[in-house]
This record gives sequence, C-alpha cells and structure tokens, in this order.
Amino acid sequence: MRGGRQDEVLALAERLFTEDRPEDALVLFEHLLGGSHDYAAWIGVSRSHLAGGRVLEALRALVKAKALTPDIHALWPLIQQQTALGSEAFNRHLNGGDVAQAELYASVMAELMPGGAQMVAAAMGCNQALGRMDVALDFARRLIVLEPGHVGALTLLADEARASGDHATEIRHRAVLAVSPDEDIHPLVRLRDFHEAMSLLLCRPLTDNDIGLLTHLAAEIPNAAMGDLLADPEWADWVHHYRALLGSLDIGSITSLTPAPPADPPARYLTATGEPLDAAGLKALADRLDVQAVFFAAADEKYVDQYGRWYGLSVLRHSDVSSLVVIHVIGGAGRLAEAVKVVGVKDERLVFVGDDFDASAVATRCYDAPPKGLIALPVAHFQSVRFQRLGGLLETLARPIFVSDIDLLLQRGVSDLLEEWAKADVVFNENWKNLAAGSRITANLLLVNPTPNAARLFSYLRAYLDDRLDREVVTRWIDQVALLLGRHHLTRHAPDTVLGCFDTTKDINNIMFESYQEHPFRFLSLYHGFDTSSLENDPRVLGAEPD
Repeated sequence: MRGGRQDEVLALAERLFTEDRPEDALVLFEHLLGGSHDYAAWIGVSRSHLAGGRVLEALRALVKAKALTPDIHALWPLIQQQTALGSEAFNRHLNGGDVAQAELYASVMAELMPGGAQMVAAAMGCNQALGRMDVALDFARRLIVLEPGHVGALTLLADEARASGDHATEIRHRAVLAVSPDEDIHPLVRLRDFHEAMSLLLCRPLTDNDIGLLTHLAAEIPNAAMGDLLADPEWADWVHHYRALLGSLDIGSITSLTPAPPADPPARYLTATGEPLDAAGLKALADRLDVQAVFFAAADEKYVDQYGRWYGLSVLRHSDVSSLVVIHVIGGAGRLAEAVKVVGVKDERLVFVGDDFDASAVATRCYDAPPKGLIALPVAHFQSVRFQRLGGLLETLARPIFVSDIDLLLQRGVSDLLEEWAKADVVFNENWKNLAAGSRITANLLLVNPTPNAARLFSYLRAYLDDRLDREVVTRWIDQVALLLGRHHLTRHAPDTVLGCFDTTKDINNIMFESYQEHPFRFLSLYHGFDTSSLENDPRVLGAEPD
C-alpha cells in the first residue's frame, strides 16, 4: 500500500472511530499494521479494543505503541486511562480467585509501566502463585531494582540462589532481609533470615569483609520481647530455638586471642581390668602397649550402659593398629567400677574416667528445634564434655585421637586413615550439603593429631563451651556451633593449620539407619532411635571372636 493510500485508510479509520464504529475502525487499524503508520495504527487498535470493552487487548496494543514512540509523555493520558481500567479488572479477577486471569493484566501493565513497582510486584506474585517460577524470578529481578528492599522479591531471589548454589547472592539478599525496616516481616521470619544469612557466611572461609558483615548482623539481631509469639506455644519454641542458636554465634571469639585452658583437677582412670591409674599411669600404659591411636567418647551413665559395650568391642575387634579406648563417664567419677561392670569388657585397653558433673544442678535451659523445644535433660552439657576434656587427654597421651559419640561402631581398620591424615591437625565430619551453622560440622567424629594447632583449637573450645554452658539459655547444637566457630578461630590465628574432612561416602555416615544393615562405612553412627536389638548376634557387627 502506497503512502498516500495509507493516509487515506488511517483517516477513514479515525472517522469510523469518531462515529462510534470501533469494530469497523479496528479492521482498518489492523490493516495498517506493519506499514509507515504503525504507531498510529497501534494506538487505534488499542482505543478500538477499549471502546469494545476488551481492556486486556487494549493494553497489549498500547504496549506495542509505547515501544514505537519517542514521546512517552504524549502517550501518558491514554496509559493512565487504560491502566486504571486494567487495575479494576486485575482486582476483580484476583478477588474472584482467578489468579491466572489476573496475571494476564498484571504482566501486561508491568510491561506498560516498567517503573511501576506495584504492578511489577503483582505480576511477580501471580506468577509465583501459579508456579511459573522462571517468570516470577524475572519480575523479582526487575522489582529489586525499583525497590531494593522489597521483601517478596528478596525472599524469592534468595530462595532461588540457594537452590542454584549461588551462596554469595543468597547471603546478600538474606542480610538485607534480616535488617529490613519493613514492619510487616513476621518476627520469626526475620529471625530465620538472620540465622540463614549468618550460617551461609560461617559455612565458608571468612574474609575480613565477612567478619564485618557477621559482626553487623549479630549486633542487629532483635532482642525485644516477642510478645504474642512467646504466648503462643506454636511459635514460642521456634523463637527460643532461633534465639538460642543465634545467641551462640559469638563472632568476636573468632578474632579474639585464644584463651589459656583452665587447670582441671587430676584425672583418675580405671582400666576395665580394675587397675586405677593417674595421668602418668595412663601414659605409661599407652607406651607399654605401643598405642598408635586413641578412641575417646563421653556419655552419661545411661548412655554408657546402653552403648559402651558395643563401642568398646567394635574398636577392640576392628582396629588394625594398637589402640586404647577411653570412655568418659559424665558424672560418674565415684562410680567407675560400676561402669566397668555394666560394660562388661575385661580388657586393659579399655579405660574409664569420670567427673563430678551433677545434671540436677544445671539451671541452663536447653532448646532444640520444634517439636522438641525445651529439653529436660542437659544434653548440651553431655554433648560438650568430650570437647572440653579432649585438650588434657591429647596433652597426656600425645597420640592421634578419634573423638566420637559413644553410639558409634568401628567396622574396619583405621591404619590407612591415620596414614592419609598424618600431617593434618584436625579432621572433621563436614556435612557439605547442610548450610546451617549448627549442622555444618557433625560432632559425631573427629580425628585429632597431637599438634600445637590442635591444642589451640581445643583451648578455644574449652573456653567457649565453659562460657556458653554457664548461661541461662543454650542451644542443643552448641557443640557443633563450637566446632564451626573454632575452626574459623584456628585458621585465622594459625594460617599454617592443616585441616581435613572424612569421606562421608565410606568413612562416616551422615544418613540415618533405623537398624543394622549392610553399609559401606568405616564408622557407623547409630543416631537417635536406632534399634540396638538388631546388633545382637549379628556377625557383621563385631566379626568373629578374636583368637
């Protein structure tokens, strides 16, 4: 169609429109599309659809026109008119529960007014509700430019960053969420965001900038009373859990000097064959037996009764190097003979030691994540004893020590593991997929060599745990938090530290078994709820009787 002819068609279309014949005008406006009058044609298409009551089609045509004009201001009155009608339609569909139809209006108006944060947010929310996450994320990225603190966009982007393994991006978004001034953020959600942002930082090597951000976040953690949340049992346990866990993240202890370990009362040991020993006697026993590895666990008397025999026998049967097993009986210093009798393994390589801990005197409240909540027993204290006492044992015996839970079974030799990590200071059980500060390092197994750097770590752990366990509230995960913070403290103060990690596909299981079964693991952690009856009379557990 030649230029003159197009002018005539455009003029006719305009006349038909003014004569209240929008459908006829629409035919001519659409006929002009793709020619020299594209902008005017799209305007005509939009106005014709609007006159015919087709608001969505009018908006879509207006988006086309907007893309062609250099003068957005001239178009603004029409944009205002149509978006007002579009907003009415959007609200009508949304209130009627038709999110899919509402999304169509929100998305086209977000395109028409890309600087309008409200409609971009609406489009993001609709697509999120419809499960169209890629589209919702595109809108979220646009929205965060318009409103850098938008809670919905930040949350969506943070979740997407976690799913994709982009932890740097997630940290950035979670940190903004945690300190956001938005009063509509649920207090528990805010605590969660503090926890996740700080955990993500602590689950990676720390730079000075990371330390600065952690320090800032720690100072901003809400301390005001949670009011109605604490009055509601459904929420109160979560508040206590997050507060206890966040309160344990002592960032200053990472950078401060390593405290000197306190002087403990002289330890008194008793071999399973009934020989009492002091520290020098224990060292002499290890020397006489040419001990190459020590296995150390600590538990209260109930757990020693339940697991001590399995733990001791598994080591004595399966270790392929000369070994010593030391079981610390928490609160059992005066009843070691009873522990020896209960465990029932008469072997001088099994040694018991105890302390005067009185569980009934502990006033510290220990919180776990719901549904457990407040725990009646001082489990945080029980779990921490082996790390509080390990420094002294390491100094006394000056040998590699496997530090573990007592509900652990050794299933094959350790000589290759000792050789592999002979130059390491500490070997951790790191749960690489876990991004929580209290669970990144699993405290059920460590290998510690008698080095100055390892001694520094356990000096830190002793001071940190002594302090935290003496407070009004403690997290159930305090021992694992201590190991995570302690590792940062050690690498910061001793850059030459050599650290290792167990192979969680063959050295130690971080998956739970309900009962004994075939498995590839050197150490089998039984975890809570394991059916110990499945161990009885199973030759796979301890193997054949030694000659």
